[in-house]
Amino acid sequence: MPQSEKRFSDVLVGDVHDRMVLKPSQVTEGATIEEVIDQMLANPVSRKVYIVDDHGSYIGTVSIETILRLMGYRVGVREGGGLSFYRFLRDTLKENVREIMVKGRTVSEGDKLTEAMRIMIEDHLNDLPVVDEEGRLIGELVSLELLLEGKRMFEPKKWSPPIQ
Repeated sequence: MPQSEKRFSDVLVGDVHDRMVLKPSQVTEGATIEEVIDQMLANPVSRKVYIVDDHGSYIGTVSIETILRLMGYRVGVREGGGLSFYRFLRDTLKENVREIMVKGRTVSEGDKLTEAMRIMIEDHLNDLPVVDEEGRLIGELVSLELLLEGKRMFEPKKWSPPIQ
């Protein structure tokens, strides 16, 4: 059955994950925060940069929110107070991507889109790394791809009477 005829619940991540981001932004674990920002600017559809090892295996994720928080500390946008000052000291001294990345959840091409959607909703994510069976990063599933696939659910239905 052609993908356009599949029900949303039957669509796989592999059917759609490369519509928006043809190559996910990535750096190796020794990269600097400046390199992460360069990758984000080079690929504005994506809001994340994925960290991989020398074999291309997924290690972690740095989001634009993390970078903006660090920038906020450095320019004084964050609130004052003891706890905030501790966070400022802890976070502003970080320069290596490994210090700010988080280990995120992944999906594979064989996973159903509904499973990816569940993860996105539960974890408050807009994007998910797509990995192969060896754990190597092969793509990124962007929430806009879910919208493109799911918008048919909101199209007005044309009613036709049953044939007698």
